[in-house]
Amino acid sequence: MPTPFQWFSLFVIVLATMGGGWAPLSRPRDQTKEAEGYPLGEAFAAGIFLALSLTMMLPASYTLLARALPGLNFPIASLIAIVSMLVLLGLTHMIRHLEEDLETDASQGASPIVPVIMTVMIAIPSFFLGAVLGVSDTKQALLILIAILLHKTSAAFALALKLSESSLARSRARIVFGFFVSATPIGILAGSFAGSELAANAVILARGVLLAMAAGTFLFMGTLNELQSTPMIRRCRHWRGFTAMLLGLGLTTAARWLLGEAHSLG
Repeated sequence: MPTPFQWFSLFVIVLATMGGGWAPLSRPRDQTKEAEGYPLGEAFAAGIFLALSLTMMLPASYTLLARALPGLNFPIASLIAIVSMLVLLGLTHMIRHLEEDLETDASQGASPIVPVIMTVMIAIPSFFLGAVLGVSDTKQALLILIAILLHKTSAAFALALKLSESSLARSRARIVFGFFVSATPIGILAGSFAGSELAANAVILARGVLLAMAAGTFLFMGTLNELQSTPMIRRCRHWRGFTAMLLGLGLTTAARWLLGEAHSLG
């Protein structure tokens, strides 16, 4: 069963995600304008993603998978993380090609295909990140929650902006956005229930795989997400953005040092 902190995380994530998408989806399409979003928050989140991935999730995944599969002499955690990154990168390329190929009448709004696929693309890793939060103890889950909130608020704004600019009816755009909102909370519930129902060795294996997938996802979010527009390139070229990224990286690394080996999720 979900813990009180997991219920709290679920509630806060839903509120933050809905808050991020509220402005674009509440205004008429002709009043929707491009906006910068949260540049320093994005840079700070990139640093958190990097530190969580390489100092917590991937090492923890190695430890757990080594316990669950003691006879396997292969860096399976790294392979899972790499595959996760490549799948997300491939989906991103697909989105870019669709945007270039589809030409629609601007007065009717852009084609809804791109924002709908984009929603699915972002919702899948959001589900797995929620699942990781669901199988983590409170100390690590707090850091994961902060990273998720920073990412989902900006992602929700960008996604809602895309949906509002498309030819989707406003009611359908909100339904699609609701799918994105629910992805992480469903992941939290799935991770929590899986952790309580599976056998001990299966729980260790599931946590190891989820952490490896999340490590690849966080690396992607911090370094390759949106390709040339990724915060590590677009935001960190200025000293304020670079400082915000280093702050997120430093704080999360310090937290990892204070937590010691607790994230092995024994």
